[in-house]
Amino acid sequence: MLVNEDYPWSKLIREYVMYCAVGCINVAVMFLIYYWLEGMALVEGFPAASAWAIAYLVSTWQAHFLHRWLTFESPTGYTQSLIVMLVIYGILWLISTASIAYFSDILGYNHIIIFFINEAIFGFLSFLTLRWLAFPLSDGRITRSERLAEFKERRRA
Repeated sequence: MLVNEDYPWSKLIREYVMYCAVGCINVAVMFLIYYWLEGMALVEGFPAASAWAIAYLVSTWQAHFLHRWLTFESPTGYTQSLIVMLVIYGILWLISTASIAYFSDILGYNHIIIFFINEAIFGFLSFLTLRWLAFPLSDGRITRSERLAEFKERRRA
C-alpha cells in the first residue's frame, strides 16, 4: 500500500514536491546532454530517440544518488535500491525512448516539447514506482539529518 496511517497523503505529497524539486536538477542535466547529442544526430533518422536514450542512461545514476539522499526517507540499502531503480528505469527507458522516437522522429513533433512531455509523464511514473519498489515503506524511515549523521559516523570509523 502506498498510503497508510503511518504514511498519509500529506507526507506523500510533500515527498512528491521534494521529488519534483530534486528532479529539476536531474532534468536540467539530462536536457543539456540531450540537446547537445540531438544536434549531433547520432543515429540517422532517430536523432531525438538516440539522444534521449543516452541522456536518460547518464542521468539515471545522478537521479538515484540525489533521490536516495534528498527525496525518499527510506533506509533501504544503497545497492538494493540501486538495483531496483535500474530495473524500473530500464523499463521506463525502453518505453520512453520508443515514445520520443515515435512522436519526434517519426511524426515530426518538436523534439524539445516531446522531451518535456516525456519527462512529465515518465517522471511521475518513476516517482510512484521508486516509492513503492525501490524505497518501500516496509523498510522503515530515516530522516535526512539521520542519514547525514549516519554517513558522518561511517566516515569517522
